[in-house]
Amino acid sequence: MRIADMTWQEYDDQIGRRIVVLPIGSIDGHGPHLPLSADTIISDHLARQLEERLGVLVLPPLTYGLATDPAASGGRFPGVTNVRAATFTALVLDILRASYRHGARRFVLLDSHKVNLGALREAAELFADTAPQARIMAVTWWDVVTEESRNAIAAETGVARHDDHHAAMVETSLVMHAAPHLVREELLADDEIPRRARYFVLPVPQDLRTKTGVVYRAAAASPAIGARLMTEIVTNLVAAVTRELGESPQEVHP
Repeated sequence: MRIADMTWQEYDDQIGRRIVVLPIGSIDGHGPHLPLSADTIISDHLARQLEERLGVLVLPPLTYGLATDPAASGGRFPGVTNVRAATFTALVLDILRASYRHGARRFVLLDSHKVNLGALREAAELFADTAPQARIMAVTWWDVVTEESRNAIAAETGVARHDDHHAAMVETSLVMHAAPHLVREELLADDEIPRRARYFVLPVPQDLRTKTGVVYRAAAASPAIGARLMTEIVTNLVAAVTRELGESPQEVHP
């Protein structure tokens, strides 16, 4: 059930009985072939799968996220819009506290933008400290993909995992499955940079940038890979949420 589509009476009747899911993404450059909202698309798609399978309540997606290390995203590109960590943490915390005041006690923070994780965990810690009986989990799609699956896809496609990062094969394949109409397949490409570095440096040296924002291999992406991975992600995500938070809905006893 989508909270934004409910009346306040419908919401009031259900909020204490169901798990509340907050999909979280970003507005970030994802090469010439994916929309800026790619991370949000993946999180929102997964939230819909939880809605169908577990009857959770889904909050409107939190679209804005933290800034990615420019070297990890291939550089800085027009359209990328970030919020500060303090702003992000406060916003997530305010959303959780509002839902808690309304009666929610079980929460999933469902993220697809890796750099958000530290702030998400801080928000969850701050929330849990002042929310008796609340249970909360923060989870990303790569948390519930097995190493065997990632290794098998790398072997089958010839795309080594160290070449498959931001806007590359796996992430592109997931968007191909979740929102195929938003993928510019004719612009799928691989990219490269003169050198790679794990440390942070500003301004970003030219030899640490990609021309497109693909890091580094997207050409082998396919809807079939996306469907295959999404099946595993959804299966394992449902199992993890059920294990940690129980079934949804539950009876509420005064």
